[in-house]
Amino acid sequence: MLYPHVVENTALAINNITTFHYFSSHLSPHFSMNPLQRTRKLISHVLSSSQSRSNDIPPYSPFNTSPSKIHKIGKRMGWSKGSRWSRRLCRISPHVTICSLPDEVLLDIFEFCIHHPVERRAEAWPKLVHVCQRWRYIVFASPLRLDLRLLCTDRTPVRKMLDIWPPLPIKIDYFYIDLQVEDNIIAALEHPNRVGAITLTEISIPLERLVAVMQEPFPAIEYLSLRMVTGTVPALSNTFLGGSAPRLLSLQLCHIPFPTLPQFLLSSNNLFNLSLDQIPQNGYISPETMATCVSALTSLRNLSIGFESPASRPNPITRRPPPLTRAVLPALTNFKFCGVSEYLEDLMVRIDAPLLHRLEILFFNQLVFDIQQVRRFIGHAPALTMSYNRAFIRIYADYVRMTFREKSWPFLYDTLSFKILCRAVDWQVSSVAQIYNQLSFILSNIDQLSIENRESIQQVDMDDTQWLELLQPFTAVHTLRILSHDIESLVVPALRGLSGELATQVLPALEELQLSGYQASERYNWPFIIARQHSDHPVVLGGLKLQQ
Repeated sequence: MLYPHVVENTALAINNITTFHYFSSHLSPHFSMNPLQRTRKLISHVLSSSQSRSNDIPPYSPFNTSPSKIHKIGKRMGWSKGSRWSRRLCRISPHVTICSLPDEVLLDIFEFCIHHPVERRAEAWPKLVHVCQRWRYIVFASPLRLDLRLLCTDRTPVRKMLDIWPPLPIKIDYFYIDLQVEDNIIAALEHPNRVGAITLTEISIPLERLVAVMQEPFPAIEYLSLRMVTGTVPALSNTFLGGSAPRLLSLQLCHIPFPTLPQFLLSSNNLFNLSLDQIPQNGYISPETMATCVSALTSLRNLSIGFESPASRPNPITRRPPPLTRAVLPALTNFKFCGVSEYLEDLMVRIDAPLLHRLEILFFNQLVFDIQQVRRFIGHAPALTMSYNRAFIRIYADYVRMTFREKSWPFLYDTLSFKILCRAVDWQVSSVAQIYNQLSFILSNIDQLSIENRESIQQVDMDDTQWLELLQPFTAVHTLRILSHDIESLVVPALRGLSGELATQVLPALEELQLSGYQASERYNWPFIIARQHSDHPVVLGGLKLQQ
């Protein structure tokens, strides 16, 4: 619980920085932000180190401005013992109490307390209103500024909570939904005018009862996330949420069919996040309809479309010809897709996203990959056509993943990646070769290629030409890195036997070959190495640790 002595320390920290009057007018353009940042640092420490007690709220008391406490607080703030901030601490009156702070300053303190990263916003404000009647009045007088909400979770007696508190907006957040919490959720959903956010994750019960309560309008809802675990789910009807959600900002559905979604989103002009994952067969939406739907969402920044099985594919009989002009998604920056290449091709032939800077594609296993429209789509997004100089091929037991990266890229995620679900290594290599041969404009600047395998994979007899076809587009690679517990299961056998002109035609710019398990004391009398030593482009062998 947040007690007055904790907020006293907070107010003391504020007075440490500047005079009381100066902080109460901190919106002045002459206010220095650096002291405020130091104040927030101390507040964070005070809040995170406060001890909770069920009863016994300590009475108000003057600040204890003893020299030892002054130096202790100053040390937390990173001040030296004789700094001007420490000297200002010593000049604070020992008779200043929390009661002397006006409502405006307390409201500033409360706002930071509620938005503190350690606290969940909807759980912080009840601690404040339990301190005293004055604090309760200040908090409830500013519900919009403090963003007051009632949080309904699996630990919340919902009906009792709704009877106690004022009619504030409701946030429903349940991680695992079973029969024990279903009545709680329904109790919250019975107030549709107040529900602003619904997050139901790991739904393991039939959805019918919950959906039945959600057939009327929810005019205040901004965030909606429904994620089923498994099982057959009936499709959401066109009366779901009354058929529209004008204030909706984010919609996430997983394993939940919603075939009338395009009509539902006609009123959601401010939607910025749309995630449709593991779409069942009974929730299939054609690429033509999907393109029309997302093109109307001009604020959309994040888009995820994923199907449950490869059976969700366009019908060649009912496929329509592409339009003469493409719809532009002006705000889209992240796009994730899971399905068959035919669907993605029919979708991308109808849209463009010039601001896109992250694209993740997962294809189900198929023999032929035709991604000409994907290539065009990437080419129209400048952030995706940056000068990549590193390419990675990671082979796993169930899939293969291809990523591209720039050396100076500061983020951990990859801006462009492909993932193909297949088991046999020969299928994986063939799929990668098909993708790479259609993305040659990206590979022209790749100077480092890594082929990795960290799992036990299915061994098959495969033709060496499959590996050579994969390597053919990499004409500028200087360094080839091969990481595996068993390098013989990867490209090494195909590369080792090359000789004559073929040895210089494959990876013509190669200068260094790094192998995991390489031993400098051993002789590597490979025809490929010997042939390159006698050419103008010799290759140096080097070692590589697997954990790299």
